[in-house]
Amino acid sequence: MKLKYALLPAAVAVSAALQVQAAQETTEVIQVSGIRSSLTESMDMKKNAPSIQDSIVAEDIGKFPDQNVAESLQRITGVSISRTNGEGAKVTVRGFGPKFNAVKVNSRTIATTDRGREFDFQVLPSELISGADVIKASRANIAEGSLGAYVNVTTARPLRSPGLQAAGSIHAKYNDLSEEVDPKFSGIVSNTFLDNTFGVLVGVSHLSVTNRIDSAGSNFWETFEASNTEWAPGPITDTNGNAVTSGKIWYPGRAFYSSDIESRERTSFNTTVQWAPNLDLTHTVDVLYSDFSREAVSNGIQVPLQYAGWQDVTVSPKGTALAATKPASPIDGLFQQRGETSDTLALGWNTEYYLDQWKFNLDLAYSKAEATPTLNQYVPHFVNPDVDQSVKPGDPGYQPNQELGLIIGQDYIKFDSQGSDVIGIDSTVDTSDPAAIRAHWNDTDYRNLEDEVVELKLDASYELDGDYIRSIDMGVAYTDREKSQQVFNNLYHCSNEDLPEDERVNICGTSMDLDDSFFKINKEADFLSDVEGDFPRDFVLITDLPGYKDAIGDLRKEPNWAFESPRPTESVRNTEETIALYSQANFEGEYTHFLWSGNFGVRYVSTETESFGHGKERISITRDYSNGTSTDGVLLDVEYTEPGELNKGTSYNKFLPSLNVSLDFNNGYYLKGAAAKVITRPAIEDIGVDRTYSDVRAGDFAQTGGNPFLQPYEANQFDLSLEHYDDSGNSYSVGLFHKQINSFISQSVTRVPTGVSIEDWGPLEELVTEKTNRSGGSVTGLEVAGLHYFDYLPGWLNGFGVQANYTYSDSEDDNVDTFEQENVQSPGTGVEGLSKHAYNLIAFYDKDAFQARIAYNWRDKFLNLRQGNNGGSLPHHVDAYGQLDLSTSYDLNDNVTLSAEVINMTNENTLEYADIRERVTLVSYSGRRFQAGITVKY
Repeated sequence: MKLKYALLPAAVAVSAALQVQAAQETTEVIQVSGIRSSLTESMDMKKNAPSIQDSIVAEDIGKFPDQNVAESLQRITGVSISRTNGEGAKVTVRGFGPKFNAVKVNSRTIATTDRGREFDFQVLPSELISGADVIKASRANIAEGSLGAYVNVTTARPLRSPGLQAAGSIHAKYNDLSEEVDPKFSGIVSNTFLDNTFGVLVGVSHLSVTNRIDSAGSNFWETFEASNTEWAPGPITDTNGNAVTSGKIWYPGRAFYSSDIESRERTSFNTTVQWAPNLDLTHTVDVLYSDFSREAVSNGIQVPLQYAGWQDVTVSPKGTALAATKPASPIDGLFQQRGETSDTLALGWNTEYYLDQWKFNLDLAYSKAEATPTLNQYVPHFVNPDVDQSVKPGDPGYQPNQELGLIIGQDYIKFDSQGSDVIGIDSTVDTSDPAAIRAHWNDTDYRNLEDEVVELKLDASYELDGDYIRSIDMGVAYTDREKSQQVFNNLYHCSNEDLPEDERVNICGTSMDLDDSFFKINKEADFLSDVEGDFPRDFVLITDLPGYKDAIGDLRKEPNWAFESPRPTESVRNTEETIALYSQANFEGEYTHFLWSGNFGVRYVSTETESFGHGKERISITRDYSNGTSTDGVLLDVEYTEPGELNKGTSYNKFLPSLNVSLDFNNGYYLKGAAAKVITRPAIEDIGVDRTYSDVRAGDFAQTGGNPFLQPYEANQFDLSLEHYDDSGNSYSVGLFHKQINSFISQSVTRVPTGVSIEDWGPLEELVTEKTNRSGGSVTGLEVAGLHYFDYLPGWLNGFGVQANYTYSDSEDDNVDTFEQENVQSPGTGVEGLSKHAYNLIAFYDKDAFQARIAYNWRDKFLNLRQGNNGGSLPHHVDAYGQLDLSTSYDLNDNVTLSAEVINMTNENTLEYADIRERVTLVSYSGRRFQAGITVKY
């Protein structure tokens, strides 16, 4: 049998390794690996854990259960994942999203390459991972920071598997939307020397993948009164044909359609060196490096529906405009370039030392991540090319809007969302015709992101000879983190505002023609082929982007128009310094009918945060008449002071007690209970002094920013779990959990009067969006899980097994704003981000040389934001999602394995909507992913 030492201290593992080496000299060793061994070891870890937890273990060196660590974690009870373009990225536990879960690698914080502190598993190759623990009941001796769970991912250790071991794999990946085949390869080698006292492990992984994502949706939701005949001449009827003459009607301001081609490349390197000169001392050095890059090109259109003139309107019983006809306005082309290069480095030194009854563990870690995300947007206009634009106002025969390539009363846009999740569009403006394209709005943007983490931990444990208290754990931890964002943006999207007014050329809304040779029509993309409806499917593509950019420069008489300038108010540097002290007593004993064990402790945490940036004050607001023919609504001219330096911050101190108890009834039954006070720190991107201003249009006048005075989320949580394990490896459990949230953080949107009245608009209000603290609520839930092997079936059938789990969560947010508006469905009083139901169903087969696993993971719909960002401050929901995956492998011999996988077999889509299901804001398809390859091990 192949021995594993995942639960043993390093020095004990060395001693056991020496015994194994001696035994191997006289005994034949039978290697046991595969799905069953992985599940059995995971259940053993769950059973013997000092608190309530679940675990996953690699089936063998270099062989984690899935292509992605996050996609393996979703098999665990209560765990679901969020996806980026179809691939698992971040974890949600018991309904609490990624920001509520502390994710560590080898118990260390890894710097992240986005604004938040949530860990993105896309940077971590699964081939370099040996296991992961999801600790749901907190303990004093693990780091604070999670209302959901503490997740610790572990990399392989050479001294835990003595001798030479190696594995290498080559795979081909295929996405059925992009129709591209991409390579993936990995290799890992581990060996021990000097009588198994010195070990080295080296792993490398490289992945290239091309994805395509088709999406459609809506945004800028707003309202008009049915009685406003100036805005909506009508007629307006309900779905039964009855006239609607009063009430507020919600409509999508814009409908969009987009197809992205994304290329990703990741190269990761991991090495671990261990030295145990004797049984009392072990040194471990870890180096993890990941280089991750992605580039995406997006083509699509955006149809403006936000202007007056609504006719033939059909309204749902819930007040949604389902269909209408309106005078045409230019349709936007949506051409985007998105990219990012990022590097993540993590270094760690650990020394473990035994001295008599003492055990000491010193850990020093450093991590740094850098990323440079870019977003370039090229937004031309589509008009009716058959309209003679040379005829200007005042010329004989001129018709309204003729100079813009449209004629009021002749050109129209019709939309219809009845019977489909994607809005159907019919228009005299042809968005698949390069001749219809005119110059309009353009923007270039890039950012420098940095995250740097320094951690120092000293843990000590003292073994006692008492009858009940077996040991005392104590320790101190220090963390210093600095995260910054520098923003650079093209300040002038339409014309060079630095030039004298009589020399400026404004290309927005003025219908300046562009050479048709810059574009082509993609008629073979098969856009959203699984969705029925009459919506745009053929897109115009930019085939000569440099020529397009030069043409824009010629029109603007500004060759360097794409130059990005610093945006001081959007740039920010946040620091966070934490000191933690803890003490924990570990106890065990025996009663007449059971053994009891557990721990009790308290953790004291002191945190200080500061944010550095720039702010500006508003001087005046007037209407902008410089673009009198604009179709972009009422434009504003806002004057501000020059940005000045800002420095704001806060601090907080918390005592976090915890208690964990386990009763072993000596018959396979365990009863476990836990209670703890827990916190989650505010998201780093929410505690800055940075501000983004939207001040071009009256309808969008707003500012969004951080709140440097935020205090953490805080909750008291209680867990109870009944577990059963039998001699065949079967296991079953049922658990209850309750979290009383004392402090919560929510996004708030406040309408602030400016004291200014704008012509054709009226009193102007500014929407201020930021996160604020408030009292919380409660979450109560149930978890049920089972693992069953069919060993009792005859012959080949005894290789079958099933694993299933179900999580129910019910939440109540005590003092939440239920957001009552006319024809808006209140989001209720549930906690944001919480799914009421989730389950996983897994069937597997593991016998002899063949293994197979089919898994279905499902998560219920949930409220993502109580006040969303799609217009009207409407609630934002994510619809239920289920995915079916299949993986198989066959061992040609002891050293060579063939494997194949299919991810998202049924081609499911993600769907998001505003307050009610008929107000769909996003439908997205990322396709099926296939992988086949060969693994060779030694």
